[in-house]
Amino acid sequence: MRRARQDERAALAALMFDQFYEKEELQQQFSGVDGQTARRFGPAVPGIGQGYYFTRGDVFVCDGANGTPIGAIVGADPRRLSRFGPLGQLLYALQNGKMLRDIPRPLLAQLTRNSRPVMDVHSTKWYRRYCKHPYYIAQFGVDKAYRGSGAARELLDGVIAHAAAQGYPAVVLETLSRENVPMYLHFGFFLKQVYTCGAFTEYRLLKYLPQHPSQKA
Repeated sequence: MRRARQDERAALAALMFDQFYEKEELQQQFSGVDGQTARRFGPAVPGIGQGYYFTRGDVFVCDGANGTPIGAIVGADPRRLSRFGPLGQLLYALQNGKMLRDIPRPLLAQLTRNSRPVMDVHSTKWYRRYCKHPYYIAQFGVDKAYRGSGAARELLDGVIAHAAAQGYPAVVLETLSRENVPMYLHFGFFLKQVYTCGAFTEYRLLKYLPQHPSQKA
């Protein structure tokens, strides 16, 4: 695992879009948008998040045999992020207009409307009852062709070690995909909350690190 470079942002955005396009969040965001249009403009959506985390957090990648990224994991200290959660990423994009200038305005308006149900199910504070200052994983994906290759383990183990080395007491994340939960449990996360709002359910997970009081003898 290594830190991503700025010149890899476009490739990483395309990689993450390809991994998540069939998942709940992007299916909602691109509801009513034809597949060709979605694939043309879609990478801008994870790209906004990655740009945000390039400035406020960490973007790590795992390389394949040819030296190009086959997976990425994005995280940060929540205290460095906007209190508006996913909306904060949109505000960041609006302040950095070049990220959105290629997306037609009607499509951008549609994506914004479509994103509201996802924003409604998401909480930026759920973990505080368990740990006030954890490390937060915002994006995580591995190229479909390399799943089962050990890339996911390299990224998750790597970012957990990074958080531990920085002194964080825990790592937290959320997923809208129930099928992802067993993998995170395998890596030592605990399913702390399951929250449903409308058509979406968010699974909220936490992994305590050695610095947390609950992990000390």
